[in-house]
Amino acid sequence: MVEQLTENRDCATRWPLFLVHGIAIKQAERLRYWGRIPETLRQRGATVCISRQDAWGSAESNAQQLRTRLFEILQEQQTDKVNIIGHSKGGIDARVLATLPGCAEHIASITTIATPHHGARGLDWIYHVPSPIKWLAGLPVDIALILLGEDNPHYVQAWEGVGAKAMEEFNQRYPLPKDIPLQSYAAVQNRLPGDLFFLTITPLVLLLEGPNDGLVPQHSAQYGDFKGTINAEGRLGLSHIECSDTGRSPRARKLSRDGFDVLAWWVELVRDLKSRGY
Repeated sequence: MVEQLTENRDCATRWPLFLVHGIAIKQAERLRYWGRIPETLRQRGATVCISRQDAWGSAESNAQQLRTRLFEILQEQQTDKVNIIGHSKGGIDARVLATLPGCAEHIASITTIATPHHGARGLDWIYHVPSPIKWLAGLPVDIALILLGEDNPHYVQAWEGVGAKAMEEFNQRYPLPKDIPLQSYAAVQNRLPGDLFFLTITPLVLLLEGPNDGLVPQHSAQYGDFKGTINAEGRLGLSHIECSDTGRSPRARKLSRDGFDVLAWWVELVRDLKSRGY
């Protein structure tokens, strides 16, 4: 169990960990987007830094914000590189970051978890909505998000950007950098209704694209060096937000619904990065 092994430094990677959050929430650390993960890894010697990009920004807009945060981390930690771990759309934002001038040389590795690299077909209908209607639909949401602290929100475009058609174009525009190793993981819910947070979404994704984590299809999360599906053999599997431990407090139960230890999995992920010299 993770809580029994907090005295060692087995997660002290060569370069700091840069956790890049996904869609829907900006104040990642304050609102516990990463749950107990940062605390657990820090207890085991890791240097953990959190991103601050817009929750509803485009990948290109968010990458510019990540660039600013990247250079802040390099200066704060007196380091020359970071290991990026992106969850959900955070992995897409990180891929754009890697293409910006002067950034690739400061990225030691990229790990993506439940990232829709190949999009979701269910979101492609947004393409067929006339632009004026999309603008009118998104404007009040964008205004509300600005009032909540977002810098450059694009609510409709954020969803449109992770459709299958959009991601096909994205993958041509932003190919995997040859000098940055990228590994990816998927998650899958093995039983309906699964995570109640995705109760209305999971059946639609299952119908259109097969196994999924409640939001992202399993095949869509596969990119670069695909390392497998988290908790693939579990009775219930793992949902999109369970694999990032979202919302969990330090007093939360240590295990997921069917006994899978999410924190132990994260420790093994970081230990593997350390063992490979990252």
